[in-house]
Amino acid sequence: VEALSRHVQMADEAYCIGPAASAESYLNIPRILDVIEKSGAQAVHPGYGFLSENSQFCKEIKDIGVAFVGPPVRAIEAMGDKIESKQIAIDAGINTIPGFQGVIKDEEEAVHIAKEVVG
Repeated sequence: VEALSRHVQMADEAYCIGPAASAESYLNIPRILDVIEKSGAQAVHPGYGFLSENSQFCKEIKDIGVAFVGPPVRAIEAMGDKIESKQIAIDAGINTIPGFQGVIKDEEEAVHIAKEVVG
């Protein structure tokens, strides 16, 4: 079905990366790396979702000498850690939602923090 889609028909080249199941295609890093090598691509844009927030995918793209069109590995890792990403925003002077900034170790600490935040 996708082979008949307008964007595929208009492309200079199109490569099948696997069946419809995303685990067997769009999330299959070895298969995507194989297509990159076969096509001779010099750069890869990960799209949105799927592997766009996967730092390992970004690393593997760079390891084969191909440009990753997206944020650097370190930024992807920071985005994936909500505590770290909030701290980056705070350090940059960006307004954030007030609350606890850190890892809560147990239920007792969570209750204590919640009481402080709520007032």
